[in-house]
Amino acid sequence: MPAMCKNSLPLYANLLEADYTQMPALSLDELRNFTYSTIEKWEEGNCLSAADLTAALEFIKYNIPLAGIKYLDNQAIPICYFSKVIPKSAEVLQSLLQIEGIKSYQMPILQKPDGSLDLELDDRHKILIVTIPQYNHLNSFKNFLQIMQPKKLTILAGGNVFYLKPSLKLNFGSCIFPENIKDIIWLINKINPSASEEKV
Repeated sequence: MPAMCKNSLPLYANLLEADYTQMPALSLDELRNFTYSTIEKWEEGNCLSAADLTAALEFIKYNIPLAGIKYLDNQAIPICYFSKVIPKSAEVLQSLLQIEGIKSYQMPILQKPDGSLDLELDDRHKILIVTIPQYNHLNSFKNFLQIMQPKKLTILAGGNVFYLKPSLKLNFGSCIFPENIKDIIWLINKINPSASEEKV
């Protein structure tokens, strides 16, 4: 996740206290444009405050059920992270995937008292997305990959630590690191074409 600025942009500042029920619902195209614009600002760094991003995500989440998104594949893709706290990157990813008709769910992977990882995966999954926002999650990520090695999975990885120090990617050669968060959509559709809605 790129760095954020302290000052809110007017558009997002207005959303912070807005009553969404008094606003016209966005069409799918409008919602997609707003989501991609927000992601671009987020990836540029120093463009969105934490409050801006929170306001944008809440606005997107409110409009998603109203946009008439259709899904062809009922198999949701796990968005994994190694924390009890949901990273903003996981929220951004889930919103982006929903906009493009791809089902997903947030999956925290936590360490048990015996040091093992608490996993809830089955053999139906073809793709996993992993976001690593903090350096202290890297060891858990390594352990996770060792457990996943026997499974035939495509693991798409990213996060703030790889953004700040790209050389860390060399330690995780079994993963695919998209150039940016929007490339995840293209990769998912390439690996599993039935994951997203039919484009007309």
